[in-house]
Amino acid sequence: MRLAICGVGGQIAEGFVDQLEHSGLEFSLLRAFSLKADDERSIRVRGSTVGVRALADADFAEFDILLVFETLEDLPALAAAANDLGCHVIDASLTGNAGGRPVVPELMAEERVDYPVFWSLPSAAVSALAPVLNGLVEGNVLTSLSALICEPASAQGDKGTGRLAAETARLLNGQALEGESDNERLAFNVSPFAYSDEAIQGQNLADLLGLTLPDMRLDGLQVPLFYGQTVQLSVGLQMPADLSKISAAWIEQDIHVVDNKEQFSPIALAEDDRIHVGRLRVSAAAPHSLCVWIIADNVRKSAVVNTIKLIEILIKSSI
Repeated sequence: MRLAICGVGGQIAEGFVDQLEHSGLEFSLLRAFSLKADDERSIRVRGSTVGVRALADADFAEFDILLVFETLEDLPALAAAANDLGCHVIDASLTGNAGGRPVVPELMAEERVDYPVFWSLPSAAVSALAPVLNGLVEGNVLTSLSALICEPASAQGDKGTGRLAAETARLLNGQALEGESDNERLAFNVSPFAYSDEAIQGQNLADLLGLTLPDMRLDGLQVPLFYGQTVQLSVGLQMPADLSKISAAWIEQDIHVVDNKEQFSPIALAEDDRIHVGRLRVSAAAPHSLCVWIIADNVRKSAVVNTIKLIEILIKSSI
């Protein structure tokens, strides 16, 4: 495998390089790029130091896969040029609207690739919701859908985690925060917000599931955690929910179904790179409705691990 990486700064790229270091993936060529060459930045992989070159100098005919970890305004055109030269493109920036086909590995067991692809990892919330919903709708039909997404600071990238660390330190030392309202504060605060891209996320979810979804409501809650996204999902179903069937479908997708005796929190599950579901509830008075909590690390699982799995799919299918 010949691999190109675009964007080596930030938590997703750093997490991927660390995961690559310890994975069984073999590569004969690895190059790092950014919008501008950076003589002071490099990555170290398996004993070799790789410098960062300007993306404009990349010859995509030299590579099998281009991984994109930074936001590029002209990514669709770049991906088309790379595809024309036989290079696959995976957008792992989690922007969810870069123009590629949205994909998550759990829904790609039968995927076969015989042409260059442009795949995009959707937002962390959609990456967790899609496999869970796939298990719910097996033999059933969704009639309503709403989700409360608890966003950690890392959803804002390195800037978010840096802010949370700095604010926490200042407040613990009795120092006031300057230039921020209480509503903007990350530390020791929870703040509801609305998703401006709710329609895009809904379309990505529909595309992943291959379904026409009912009207979907997404609500956000900013929480003072560094990593680990939590989602409270409520759905209405056309037929009563069959919990044993739903759980079996989730387990088949390698989703961890947490029983009530296990610890269930982003901190307790921080080292487990799966999607976790727990607190599953169906009311006897409303058997067509179901509520469940979902936990998945928004960086390690939704971006880093999913990127590794997509590479494995491409290697198995076409490289």
